[in-house]
Amino acid sequence: MCHCYVSLTVKDDSQKLIGDVKSTDDVSRFLPNLCYIVDDLNLYSVHIQVFGLKADRMAKQPLANRAWTLAKHPQFFWWCGHCIVLFCTSFYFWYWITFSSSEGVIFYHGAYFGAMLSYGVVIYKSFGKWRTPRLNWEYFQKINKDENVFYFLLAFMWFMSTPVFVTLVPYATFSLFHFITYFRTNILQTFFPPPHPSGPPGAQNEWVNKTSKYIQTWVHNNYDQAMKIVSFVEVVVITSFLLLNILTFQLAIIIFFSYCIFLRMRYHMNPYTREVFDNVTQFLDRKIFGNPNVPPLLIKAYQHTKSAVIWFGNNNQSNIPQGSRRG
Repeated sequence: MCHCYVSLTVKDDSQKLIGDVKSTDDVSRFLPNLCYIVDDLNLYSVHIQVFGLKADRMAKQPLANRAWTLAKHPQFFWWCGHCIVLFCTSFYFWYWITFSSSEGVIFYHGAYFGAMLSYGVVIYKSFGKWRTPRLNWEYFQKINKDENVFYFLLAFMWFMSTPVFVTLVPYATFSLFHFITYFRTNILQTFFPPPHPSGPPGAQNEWVNKTSKYIQTWVHNNYDQAMKIVSFVEVVVITSFLLLNILTFQLAIIIFFSYCIFLRMRYHMNPYTREVFDNVTQFLDRKIFGNPNVPPLLIKAYQHTKSAVIWFGNNNQSNIPQGSRRG
């Protein structure tokens, strides 16, 4: 087993997690979460250490060996799941904008199959492979506090229910960042490994470095805004579409209640989601309380609804995790 000491700075929903990694096993536990690396100059060396290779030997490895080493790792299946999400979402989007979504429903289900594959790998690495599960109350409490479990269950719910296109937007956004970051840190480095330190730097390596730097910069510059958009879609857009589909008898009301439980979890775990809820509340307060033309009955109904939402969000708050990582 190779031993190394690496400091990882991982960005997750504006939270920063510092992980001191001392062995390949420790590094492997971080692999599903390396998609939000901020300071990742040593990320490639971490990847090499996981597979038991030294940086100065990487260029000497045959391409087939490097590809096999990459493909047999669970993180590759995690990445394949995100590839499926992006591929199927793109095709279903085309069917959706051409008003023929019923013909492309297989791509809708395919996208959620990819999502369940990716989140399933993360859950397996978190609760299955690295420890012997004890099926007790404490174990189920840990599962209940993991954000990846909620996204996996939500993907399964969308997979089994009537297609609603906007529900794919958060998953596709997450998959985009996962896809390009894994491509930069693993795919590029596998097919275009760094040259031997004693050899001259080649033009090919320069191209890889520029591409890698561009992707890294793009992720760093767009991540926050993308997460804000995702939170808005989850809180406002998807909720509105679900209510519309329920009123038109296309979805069961249990779907909406289940999604409310998911939003409650997101509210306590995600600062972007809390910001959206605050903005929506302020907007509705201005439009309803600040408008003298609003009927008193509507004002009273809004007050009761607002109180019910606040009660539901704060009830049993101790069981909600803070800052859980999403795969």
